[in-house]
Amino acid sequence: MSAYEFSPLISVWHTAAAALVLFGPGLAWLAWTPAGDRDGAQRLADALGVSLALTALAGLAAFLAGWQVSGPALVVLYLSVGAAALAGGTRRWHAQRSRLAAEGAAAGARPDRWRPTWPLVLTILGLAAALAWRLYQVRSLVLPAWVDPLHHVLIVRLILENGGLPASFEPYMPVPFYYHFAFHLAAAVYAFWTRLDPAAATLLVGQALNALVALGVYRLGAALWGSWRRAAAAALLVAFAMQMPAYYATWGRYTLLAGLVLLPPAMAAVVEVARLGGS
Repeated sequence: MSAYEFSPLISVWHTAAAALVLFGPGLAWLAWTPAGDRDGAQRLADALGVSLALTALAGLAAFLAGWQVSGPALVVLYLSVGAAALAGGTRRWHAQRSRLAAEGAAAGARPDRWRPTWPLVLTILGLAAALAWRLYQVRSLVLPAWVDPLHHVLIVRLILENGGLPASFEPYMPVPFYYHFAFHLAAAVYAFWTRLDPAAATLLVGQALNALVALGVYRLGAALWGSWRRAAAAALLVAFAMQMPAYYATWGRYTLLAGLVLLPPAMAAVVEVARLGGS
């Protein structure tokens, strides 16, 4: 039995938990910052990168402070994240509605009714299709493949057992813990919410990031080319046609996938800042 063959209800909860862990902190952050001229897909890419970064920084801060994060504390933390995202989103929605109403009144026209943001809807549908494709590609796996996941799964297990980042690999090995840990913290939080074992959580979060690399490609492509069509074509090729990064599942290079999710939005931001500086 593969790691993701569940009943529909459980599958919906696992998907919601992944969205909470991978996008929640970033959405809360971006809800209170200027959107600029980025479209919904670009903002989602930024939210994903910010979420991984904030999760890693929060884990590091807790470790340096000597705090162990209990289950109830984690629940309160993510409830606070959700409240911040909701409050910021509501504030932005009211501000945009007021602006549109003022513009409509100035033009002597009635304000338009709310209409769905179809590019964002299509983005979510595309990401869902990419995730389904990535899960199909590992449908026969019960555990993450190859040798790298051995220590990835162990680190996720240690984080769960220690309530945060460990100082060493004890009691499994008398070795100090020195490793980049953003992926492992996200996988551990996902395992907490879903009650999956560390191996299954590692596989599923890894494949989620494998699909979401396309989102970062879109973000960087839009910044470089200024064309959503070219950026979308590049993202679709990465998600559905190219061998890489799909093949990373064979190697278990989950931390590299986390880097591929973090890097393109950061590169896009650098491109945008450089253009502003040159204008």
